[in-house]
Amino acid sequence: MTKQATDYHLIVDSLKGNLPSLPVVMNELLTVISDHDAALYALQDLLKMDQSIYAQLLKVANTHGNRQGRESRITSMEEAVQTLGLEKVKRIALNTTILTLFKGVKFPSDFSLEALWLHSLGVALASALLAEELNMGGRADQAYTCGLLHDIGKLAKCKFDQMVYADEIRECMSQRIDCHERESLGKHVRHDLLGSYLARSWGISSMVETVTKWHHEEDRSKRYDIEDAKVQALVDVVYLANVTIHHLGFGNSGHKAVKPVSKLILRRLHLKEEQYSQFKEKLSEKLEEEADSYALFSAK
Repeated sequence: MTKQATDYHLIVDSLKGNLPSLPVVMNELLTVISDHDAALYALQDLLKMDQSIYAQLLKVANTHGNRQGRESRITSMEEAVQTLGLEKVKRIALNTTILTLFKGVKFPSDFSLEALWLHSLGVALASALLAEELNMGGRADQAYTCGLLHDIGKLAKCKFDQMVYADEIRECMSQRIDCHERESLGKHVRHDLLGSYLARSWGISSMVETVTKWHHEEDRSKRYDIEDAKVQALVDVVYLANVTIHHLGFGNSGHKAVKPVSKLILRRLHLKEEQYSQFKEKLSEKLEEEADSYALFSAK
């Protein structure tokens, strides 16, 4: 084990008991979500185990847009699932579960939890939409999960040393530099690597661990531990989704620097610039459509 690996293990070990524990339903939920053929009743049985998910589903199902003119309120899981559809139910369940992790961390006063949460939601939606646009064999749910969790290392950094992390955020914001670039050049704790160690310690799927680890790495040859071409493509998708959300200014991940869109990744994903522009426009529309639902997930 390298010294770097040892250092990250030590940080994760030191945080045990300080970070919120992974919700009981989480691993089972990830398993069901990643199974494209999972039966609806299996998901419903799982969701009934968690009252916070149940309540959130009813809240979203009863918004004006979803009730579609019906006068009576939706009061059962079955009605909510029928109203929202399987895909939306999966994402609401995952959002609700992951939000508990965010709420368990106290953020610096000048960097809001809600801003990072919105950024993560945006990257999740962008990753799923991109996977659908690229016809990635039903991997949109996996892309959504990886996008939602890609910045969990920032939760750990904040919990490990809030004052140091607050200084990092202030420097990145004032100098308009990328957080990852600052971490790499200054030999600071990197949120992508820390996030991957955290995912492993929680027992989250190896795919989430791998995408979290490499979501800032454009060069596939440097992603030394990935052998599966499908996982490489998933990292590319989350990388591009992350950059796109920064371009759209949706949420805040701790900096305002905006990288140019990677032509290398566009080429690997077989996306022409015109197709990418169309995707970006479609994503912007989807974010507007989801605005009411996202408001219900307010981290306040």
